[in-house]
Amino acid sequence: MKITSLKARVVNPPDFEFRWRDDIPPVQNTMTVFEIETEDGITGVSTSWVPSAPTEIAETAMHFFAPLVVGADVYDRERIWQEMMSFQRYTITPKAASCIDIALWDIAARAADLPLYKFLGSYRHTVPAYATTQTQPNVDGYVQIAQECQSRGITGVKIHADARPDADILVCEAVREAVGDDYKLMLDATSAYDYQDALRVGRAIESLGFHWFEDPMRDDDVAGFVELCRALDIPVLMGESQWRGIWTYSDILARGAADAIRVVADVMGGITGMRKVGALAESHNRRLEPHAYGSTLVQAAHLHHLLSSRNAEMFEMPYPIGPLDFGMLDTVEVTDEGMVIAPSKPGLGYEVDWDAIDDRTVKCFG
Repeated sequence: MKITSLKARVVNPPDFEFRWRDDIPPVQNTMTVFEIETEDGITGVSTSWVPSAPTEIAETAMHFFAPLVVGADVYDRERIWQEMMSFQRYTITPKAASCIDIALWDIAARAADLPLYKFLGSYRHTVPAYATTQTQPNVDGYVQIAQECQSRGITGVKIHADARPDADILVCEAVREAVGDDYKLMLDATSAYDYQDALRVGRAIESLGFHWFEDPMRDDDVAGFVELCRALDIPVLMGESQWRGIWTYSDILARGAADAIRVVADVMGGITGMRKVGALAESHNRRLEPHAYGSTLVQAAHLHHLLSSRNAEMFEMPYPIGPLDFGMLDTVEVTDEGMVIAPSKPGLGYEVDWDAIDDRTVKCFG
């Protein structure tokens, strides 16, 4: 089945902002919507979320990857993936390649009339969800979100605090006191600490019974992570900022620089890349906890991997639920028991509201 066209739309959703810290003004994000059409009339769709310049992802796709994709057999995913990933050595953005890969998997599952996780080979049909916060202006904001999520039955909460060690410890202490000892809490420091601060914060949240400690330092400090994992009992997670492809994970795992791995499918080579890293992590008896923060189809790509994989624990749910779901007719939902149920529709399993997308499209390539 030949690919006949590749289209990338730059969409400007309302209220689609990226806020790094509360003291820094938010950046208005664009979303790139990919459509890959085949000669059999099947269209695969994917979307980007990770912040970038407005047309960066779309222009990269059309300039570098359209010649590799259009005219190719849609089932030659591995060859297409390898060719796109070869551009990594020139630091060409991997975001476009990742979105193209996700759309190719969407086509294959649609052609088989199966939800993607079943096409991949299902392991389970539900997965527990945890909420991941945005940075809040004060401690009370984090406490309120954690209590809201706990009352809704959501499995746990991951805190994105101010990336200032003393302030972060105070937030973690307040949230733990508010939700009790048994509720799952995690801290994501967004790679902000040096080693000494990471060790100090890690020991503090370890004593508070936190479930994991994510991205305390820059991913490229592999030696520092080795020492941190040795010094702390709390699981240390890293890996979502490995922009040069899947190959760096081998060294990370072999050296014991992570107790579990994080991967962003819409940056790290799509579903193909995530499955490769997931298998590598499994061979080291480590988990891969997918980074699902993003638009609905970004969430879906990570969800299908979770449903087809054994070595992952929970689904990351953007909180508040809803703002990143622009342009969709249906979305990922969490039950009252804190579970995400596998989608039943073919492919990624969530339908796009094309009228809404058309209304907010600012530029179209292809």
